[in-house]
Amino acid sequence: MINTTIPILFNAGSYGTYLEWALTTLTTDLAIVAPFTVLGNSHNFKGNHLNNMDGWHTYVKSNNPVKFVRFHPKTSKNESIIDNLDCIFNSANKVIYLYPDSKSKILVINNWFTKISKNWWVSHQKLIDPTLIYNNWPVSHNSNLDDLPRWIKREFLSFYLMPAWHDQVEYYNPAILQNYNNNCLMIDVRNLLYNFESTLKNIQNFFNLTYIKSISEIMPLHATMLSLQNHLDQDIICDQIINKAIEGSNFDWQPLPLPSEGYIQYQLRNLKYEIECNELDIFPTNSIQLKKLLYKT
Repeated sequence: MINTTIPILFNAGSYGTYLEWALTTLTTDLAIVAPFTVLGNSHNFKGNHLNNMDGWHTYVKSNNPVKFVRFHPKTSKNESIIDNLDCIFNSANKVIYLYPDSKSKILVINNWFTKISKNWWVSHQKLIDPTLIYNNWPVSHNSNLDDLPRWIKREFLSFYLMPAWHDQVEYYNPAILQNYNNNCLMIDVRNLLYNFESTLKNIQNFFNLTYIKSISEIMPLHATMLSLQNHLDQDIICDQIINKAIEGSNFDWQPLPLPSEGYIQYQLRNLKYEIECNELDIFPTNSIQLKKLLYKT
């Protein structure tokens, strides 16, 4: 058992690095150094990122414990979060699980798409089966993914990325909450963002941590972090767009990031609507315009 280690479980875009930075800063005598990069993430802080379950297994075998580690609890479609949690609890007493709730999932998806790398299409070129695109859209077989028309990228995200993300997060799996109440501190992303001080106090109490610094000392940097988040309103906006378009009532919005457009198309499909999106590189910015493009399936 690695009783002294606190694993931070999180999905990409859920602020796991930021939370490890905050906890490390509060529990050590290290200087307070802003962890933020130009992408708005906290990756200037290295910490102890194990990446996935393979990294966790390697860490356990190393017998070289540290206070905090962070990693993704599921990175393959063949994995189960519940099975992996059972495995983690063979070596750790308690864990933190950062989780996107229903009002922060589009935020997290946009974070994953824009903050992990400067160009998602280039960084994921080797992970995407190109035949999915070549066989389903009018694209030449030597096309680079980044050069695809926006409408094809949007539709691809709606058919493949959105279901894959929901599978990876197992969104929303109530068993995660039910089975591990006493050992797993579930923290939804919005509480980390908007109830930062009370969240850190809950963590302190749950793990009986000693904070060497006052939480108030890092609150100015938390305000900075919030100011760097460009997608905080995307869940509210996308839900309004979907509802207003189906109702046919008027609603305007500013141009959306591509993952938000893909999510809207994905969610409309779940509601039995499709968008006439062939060559629709410029997504509507008005619900009446969008409704004219909808048809029932």
